[in-house]
Amino acid sequence: MPDHPQRSLPDLLDPHGPRPRLLFHLLFGATMLGFVLVRGLGSLAEGRVVPAPFPHPDPLFLVMLGAAVPVCALWPFTAWERGAPLRRRAATAAFLAAAPLLLPAMDFGAYGLVAVSVAAAACAFGLAGGLVMAVVFGLVNAGVGLAHPALANGYALFNGALMSVYCLGVLAAVLALAGAARQARRTRELLAELEEAHALLRAHAARDRERAIADERARMAREMHDSTGHHLSAVHLSLVNAERTAAALPTDLSRELIDDLREDIGRARRLTKETLADTRRWVRALKPVGLTGRSGPAALRSLTDSFGELGVSTAFTSSGGWPENLDGEAELVAFRSVQEALTNALRHSAATRIEVAVQAGPDRLDLLVTDDGRGPGDSAPGFGLTALRERLAGLGGTLETGTRDGGGFEFRVRLPVMAGDGARRPKVAP
Repeated sequence: MPDHPQRSLPDLLDPHGPRPRLLFHLLFGATMLGFVLVRGLGSLAEGRVVPAPFPHPDPLFLVMLGAAVPVCALWPFTAWERGAPLRRRAATAAFLAAAPLLLPAMDFGAYGLVAVSVAAAACAFGLAGGLVMAVVFGLVNAGVGLAHPALANGYALFNGALMSVYCLGVLAAVLALAGAARQARRTRELLAELEEAHALLRAHAARDRERAIADERARMAREMHDSTGHHLSAVHLSLVNAERTAAALPTDLSRELIDDLREDIGRARRLTKETLADTRRWVRALKPVGLTGRSGPAALRSLTDSFGELGVSTAFTSSGGWPENLDGEAELVAFRSVQEALTNALRHSAATRIEVAVQAGPDRLDLLVTDDGRGPGDSAPGFGLTALRERLAGLGGTLETGTRDGGGFEFRVRLPVMAGDGARRPKVAP
């Protein structure tokens, strides 16, 4: 679905933009519609277009009334931002020139026309434009009053000053709305930057956690290899020597005693050998595989082949083109997924053959690890599997495990292909 940015109230009232906001559309439309209706009904009632109280020649009123045509025609083309194209700024200047001419002919909606004109001037030409229109409307209002024979000059000047004060109030309101909208946009930008920084911190924390886990696994593997593995090897060699010694015992000893001794030594040697093999499997499963110079299918193939050295048959297949710009975290999770599946098959499934299949597509990676073992049974998922599922969910991926119809166990991962470190950053509304 398309991403529709959320708008706050200041955004909706913000006068800046390639078109006037809804507030000014409604105000202009209501002003002109009301003026046409009132002037039309007045003309029908009086039987003439020019109102009877108009103290000047009728052609002058018709000229002022005719200014409504360019005012309405130019309104859709007015510019409401300082960087608008020249033709739109020219249309705005023409609109602002026609609006004061129409003002004396309006017996309804004059203040609405003044409001939208001052707002358009302020947005298209800045504070200076708004101030110029405030002076122009004040002079026009005062001039109309001074030209009226029935109005005192002081009253006419007061009306002109009052109109200028009204224009200044409109100008202040427009500037306040524009400032509030700018602040709202700045707040959204700051929130987006914070979200981006938070996403980067989460990614770095996940990588640090991954490195810490890898370091701990490597330490455990070294300790098992250097201590337990060496001790078991020494015990195994001692038992082999003991078995040889038992074979050379004097024949005058009890034959039954010699046979029991040989049997016990042989059993202990076999158990020690099996334990040593299990220890080596654990060491191999815990020890991270170096990825220097390898990535993608090459790294996964190397990982799969390394588990084949532990007495289990492995096979690796890859299809599709591996994305060259795949997100680094996604590639690491893909590697850890295969490693976790191979480790579980080795530890819990008693498998003799493990197959790893990788299918790369334009929008996702499919990883399938199957074995001929018995699976983990009814036991609850371990920490490694739970953590892996959470990491996949954080990248929009999924993990499915279960027994196969033909026997054995399968481990299926689907991971979206997202290029670049910014693929999962929150989208910022313009």
